[in-house]
Amino acid sequence: MEKAGEIDKKLIFTEADLILLALYDGEMMISKLKEATGLSTTSIYNNVRRLLGAGLVEESRRGSPANRFLKLTEKGARIAALLRKLEEELSPKVRVLTPE
Repeated sequence: MEKAGEIDKKLIFTEADLILLALYDGEMMISKLKEATGLSTTSIYNNVRRLLGAGLVEESRRGSPANRFLKLTEKGARIAALLRKLEEELSPKVRVLTPE
C-alpha cells in the first residue's frame, strides 16, 4: 500500500532501469533480481536479453548451468550511476511498492 507522499519506483524508472540499479552495487545472480526489483520473472528475462544486446550488462555462468550471474559493463555502470543519482534525489519518497 502506498503511504502518503511516496511514489512507486516503477512509475519513474523503466523495468530495465530497475535491473541496472539492482546491479549497481555489484554482480548478482539473475535469480536474485526478482527480489531486488519486484519484477516478474518474464519481465526480468525479457529485459536482461535487451540489456545484454545493448551492451549494458554481461553474463557469466559458474557451477551449475543455471547459475547465471550478471554485472554491469562500463557503459552500463555509467548509466546506472546516473539512475542512482536520480533515485537519491527522489528518496525517501520513492520505493518499490509490493502487494500486501
